[in-house]
Amino acid sequence: MTLAAELQHALGADRVELDGLQLRVVPGSAAEVAEVIQRAGAHGVAIHPVGAGGRPRDIAGDRPRVLISTSRLDQVLQLDETSLLVHVQAGLTGLELERILAPRGLSIGDYPPNVLTSSLGGILAVRTPGKSSARHGFFEEAVAGVSAVLADGRTVHTRVAPRRSTGPDLARALCGSEGTIGFITSVVLRIHLRPESRLVAAYVLPSVDAAVSAIYLALREEAAPSGLRIYDRDEAAVHFDGLALPDGHALLCAATAGPTDLAACDRDLITSAVIAEGGALGDEELADTWWKRLHAGVPTPAPTPTLQVMATPAKLRPVYRAVLDATARAGAAARAHISRFDPDGAVGFFTIDPPDERVVSAAERAADAAGGWLVGARAIKLDAYLRALRDALDPKRIMNPGTLA
Repeated sequence: MTLAAELQHALGADRVELDGLQLRVVPGSAAEVAEVIQRAGAHGVAIHPVGAGGRPRDIAGDRPRVLISTSRLDQVLQLDETSLLVHVQAGLTGLELERILAPRGLSIGDYPPNVLTSSLGGILAVRTPGKSSARHGFFEEAVAGVSAVLADGRTVHTRVAPRRSTGPDLARALCGSEGTIGFITSVVLRIHLRPESRLVAAYVLPSVDAAVSAIYLALREEAAPSGLRIYDRDEAAVHFDGLALPDGHALLCAATAGPTDLAACDRDLITSAVIAEGGALGDEELADTWWKRLHAGVPTPAPTPTLQVMATPAKLRPVYRAVLDATARAGAAARAHISRFDPDGAVGFFTIDPPDERVVSAAERAADAAGGWLVGARAIKLDAYLRALRDALDPKRIMNPGTLA
């Protein structure tokens, strides 16, 4: 019997679609995912996960493959409002879960909305710098347990247990593995009470360097803002209707949240840090506009940035200057905003005009030389260990081959 016939028998003909060498299946449970993977493995056919985007990343080669969609794995399995834990299937998007939690006065947390448009399985399976917030940390830190299917069809459940329990944490291996170690079917997440208050503020500082210093001064003082963004002078003019900052100056927008007194305390810590770096309060309406664009769907009057670069706190300033200098030497101009701050760093979003390929390449080289990481780049030092783990769990290399190769 062909694999297509086996899967049609197991899932139903309407849940299996054949397109040349490619089968697309839509299982409705973790047990069905396990059966699909087990049968595909027996045929030596590759498995590729498909999340909220509806299709996997570009797949090279002519190997037969099965695309497993998580679109039917979209249920909340359990909500514990006392322990603030939610057990949810991997196909539900972060925004859909947020809509379910909101009427109960609960929230996933202050993560960038564009990240939450992805399925929860997709959010956990990839490693991107956008999955963090200054207030709640990295998204993986909210994970209390994961269920996944391995290459041989076995289902594993990482235990929701007290931190003093011992043993290796398989959940951390699954998070960021790009579907190469296991296919995530559900996750237990720690959630939060929706904030009693949300405060926003805008500040003008004498430079981007001073704004970065102010943010990390506030974070070292244990401020926990729900959002932060720095605009350089040219970027601020584009985003805020021609706002005219003095030469070299920067705009910092900040939001804090939580019980009213705590939100006000965090805002005051940021204000003190700004003043210590030579800045001052600006027009609060600017911060209000920024927050509405970020979370309320208000359009942003600017094109998609040309270049995104991650950097540690110590490297943010040199990376910013290096990109601007490199584009200027190439006869172009660049402007930037910096956001997605966390203790490990932040992301610079650069718009290059004109976005000539030669100029962009020069900017990328400059960012790399200054210690930045292009978004999408990854460390390769652990590849030997990853290969050893995959050799043990997936000797036929059926799980998302070509990824993290």
